[in-house]
Amino acid sequence: MSGEPERREFFRITDRIPLEFRLIGRDEFARLEDVIRYNSTQVVDRLHEIYFLEGQGELKEAADQIHEYMRMINRKLDLIIEILGRSSAGDGYTAVKTDVNISGAGVQFMCESPLKDGDLVELRIIIPVFPYPRITCLCEVVRADERDAGPHKCALKFMVINEKDRDVLINYVFLKERQYLRQKKETTS
Repeated sequence: MSGEPERREFFRITDRIPLEFRLIGRDEFARLEDVIRYNSTQVVDRLHEIYFLEGQGELKEAADQIHEYMRMINRKLDLIIEILGRSSAGDGYTAVKTDVNISGAGVQFMCESPLKDGDLVELRIIIPVFPYPRITCLCEVVRADERDAGPHKCALKFMVINEKDRDVLINYVFLKERQYLRQKKETTS
């Protein structure tokens, strides 16, 4: 062991996670900073709310229950369409369709976009576990390979992220790490 202290503050995993990013300027960074820091992500589904409402007597008829389930299915389909349609959308975001290395401190991935060290980025991450939270954060490019053509490796550090969103992300990392260790143990036994 070397005498160096461990630099990492969070566990890291490599997984295929839907994310998209766009370059922003310092003015937009300042404008978005408080909005992102103090507003946690909106969860796509809240199935537990239906069960809670059933206990309150607010959903008395079966038709009301079916209506609520249909609304949840509609939100899921909208999310799927949004994820799949991002590549053709001209909204300034670049979708990442490769494996990403992610932790509570930042993310690393291969991309075609010309990112440079010090660039500011708005990043959107969809955690692929029910209830599919969508996390928005502001990042700084801390490492970008300089290549003329082809994909290059980029590392982004989370500069502004809601702490509840970071907790959701960290819980996902731990979940995937436990799955990996369980699978590794089963294959060696």
